[in-house]
Amino acid sequence: MDVRSGREIVELHKEYEVKMKELKEAASRLEDLGYTKALLQAQIVKLGEDLKLLETTRFQALEPVTVSKATLGGHDFFVS
Repeated sequence: MDVRSGREIVELHKEYEVKMKELKEAASRLEDLGYTKALLQAQIVKLGEDLKLLETTRFQALEPVTVSKATLGGHDFFVS
């Protein structure tokens, strides 16, 4: 499981949007170069899918973790 802070997720989101914007601008300038434009458009689609995946996982709660006594050495520790 890949865990990221909220700040990291927001920064990644902004980076995806900037990359997509740059690729769209480049694709619009490549009217005569169909193959290159198609490659850029495919990359834009992939970035869009990755961005949607990032957005859907942004606020998912983490699964609970149980730590047994045996994992902690099998002792009950009390702090006085």
